[in-house]
Amino acid sequence: MRRRRRNGNGVNIDLTSLLDVVFILLLVVICSYINEKQENDRDAALAQEEMAAAVTEAEANSRAYEDMLKTQSELQKYVWAASIVVPFEPDEITLRHIKVLSEDEEIVTIDLVGNDVAEAVEEFKTTLKTYIEAHPDRPVILSLNENNDKILYRDERAIEEVLNELMRSYDNVYLR
Repeated sequence: MRRRRRNGNGVNIDLTSLLDVVFILLLVVICSYINEKQENDRDAALAQEEMAAAVTEAEANSRAYEDMLKTQSELQKYVWAASIVVPFEPDEITLRHIKVLSEDEEIVTIDLVGNDVAEAVEEFKTTLKTYIEAHPDRPVILSLNENNDKILYRDERAIEEVLNELMRSYDNVYLR
C-alpha cells in the first residue's frame, strides 16, 4: 500500500466560524444603515408635517387678521372714534394745537395761542358738534390724550369740560 504524503504541518483551519462572524457583522452594519435611514426619513416627515402645520396656522392667522380689518372698516361706518391731543413745545408753551385724530389721520387742527383760548375752545366744540349732529345715529367715542402726551393742565381742563358737555347734550357721545 501506498502511503499518502501530507503537505504542510498537518493543521486544518476551519474558516466556517470566521465566515459566520463576518456575515453577522455585515448583517449588523446593513441593518444599522437601514434603521438610521428610516429614522432620518421619519424625522424629515415630522419636520414637513410641522412646517405644513405652521403654514396652515399662519394662513389662518392671516385670514383672521384680514377679517378683523374688514370688520374694523365696516364698524367705522357705524362708529366714529376720535383721539384729541394737545401737543406743545416745551420751548414755546404759548403756542399749542388741538388735534382731532381719527384712524391716525388728522381731522382738524385748531391753534391755541397765549392764555386766552376761549375762542379756540369754542371753535373746537363747534367742530365736534357739527360732526355729531350730522351723524345722530352713529355712536361717537372721544378720548383725550390717550397716549399720555404732554398737555398743559389748563388746556386739559378746558377740553374735558367741552367733552363732558357734549356727552351730557348728546346720547350718542361716549368718553374713553
